[in-house]
Amino acid sequence: MDQDPQKLTTESENTNFARLHIWQVQAFRDLLVIAVIFGAIWAGYALRFVTTPLLLAFTLAYLVEPLVDWLCRVLKMSRPVAVSAILASAGLGVVLAGLLFIPTIVYQASEFVASARAGRFDQWINRFEEVLPSQYRSEIGRVRTWINDKSTSVPPAVTASESTPPASSAKPADLVTAVTEPIVVQPDPAADLQDSSPTSITQALLSPTAQSALWKILDFSSMLFAAVLIPFYFWFFSVEFPTAVKFLGSLVPASRKEKIFHLAGEMDAAVAGFVRGRILIAAGMGVMFAGGWWINGVPYALTLGLLAGILSIVPYLGLVVIIPAIALLAANQLTIPEADRMAWYWIVGGPPLVFTIVQSIEGYLLTPVFAGRATNLGPVSIFVAVLAGASVAGLYGMLLAIPVAACAKILIRETIMPSLRNWAAGKSSDPLPLDRGYR
Repeated sequence: MDQDPQKLTTESENTNFARLHIWQVQAFRDLLVIAVIFGAIWAGYALRFVTTPLLLAFTLAYLVEPLVDWLCRVLKMSRPVAVSAILASAGLGVVLAGLLFIPTIVYQASEFVASARAGRFDQWINRFEEVLPSQYRSEIGRVRTWINDKSTSVPPAVTASESTPPASSAKPADLVTAVTEPIVVQPDPAADLQDSSPTSITQALLSPTAQSALWKILDFSSMLFAAVLIPFYFWFFSVEFPTAVKFLGSLVPASRKEKIFHLAGEMDAAVAGFVRGRILIAAGMGVMFAGGWWINGVPYALTLGLLAGILSIVPYLGLVVIIPAIALLAANQLTIPEADRMAWYWIVGGPPLVFTIVQSIEGYLLTPVFAGRATNLGPVSIFVAVLAGASVAGLYGMLLAIPVAACAKILIRETIMPSLRNWAAGKSSDPLPLDRGYR
């Protein structure tokens, strides 16, 4: 008796499915891949003391790869020699920049703190407090309290009870003597022995001050450790970069190599072009900000300009420095005679005018020269991406927002949009066919 072929096929498929391992089910494998990706991200965050130097070193190796390749091709250097030359040049540049700029920045920062503690900006703070709504004046009071607290220091060894006798038994002559004559504290051997006991030492080590100092030392040591590890990792990553790329390319299935390599090349051009370009653009903008605000008369122009340049690595983020520039210029003008002050419109409009000019130079000259249209994103898209990244992950999100948005746009353009166009034109019954990979 002949059996139905369709029934036999169904029974065979059921038998084969019953014998499948769980990792052979496509849905489970997809979930496993997603879980591995999220697990790797979580592990990287949990081990950020180790992974952060690794990621920074790999990023630097990725960014300088064209320079290493040029040195090897044109100057016929070996990769170890080329990478070592780049490291030596970068170290020399950091040292020179530190000798040229760091003393000035430290001097300007310390001068600003000293001026604030000396009350140089009190008049400006008072006027600013008068024009603020009442619900915001408490914030100005907190700033004033912070300045006053920082400007006064009381020797910890002398207290009010030690410096003057009790009011009930003190005579006027004794009070005068207590104020005018220095206090001589005689050492007490018994107290010294008591203070050096294990309990006192333990309490001193566990005090908030000691713990704060210990954490600061640990933070500094971790920063120093990372500063040593990053060049170390960078050297090995950069030397072995072509080998790593070749190994990753060998893992791509042959049937999809052309498509994946095309997408990887598009993303590489977008991300690398944007990052390398933004670093050069930010350096140029920092110099122009500092020079423009110095001409404008803004105090601490070098510090503010370099800060604005660093923030400009993220497009439009340097905008936040305009308000401090206006505030410092206004506060500085209030400390000089009224006849010598600038006009109010120059105080309010000068720093924003400098920012607008520099931003225009960046948009029309620097970006086309150094970055071109690497990301292929318009100004509105970039601004929205930066805001979205900031709302999700703060500063790190702002730094990663534009490269991620550029890669997402490439994926949408190259993979999703063709399917949607075929579906809209009637060439496909489903914009995302589930059985596309099994036919």
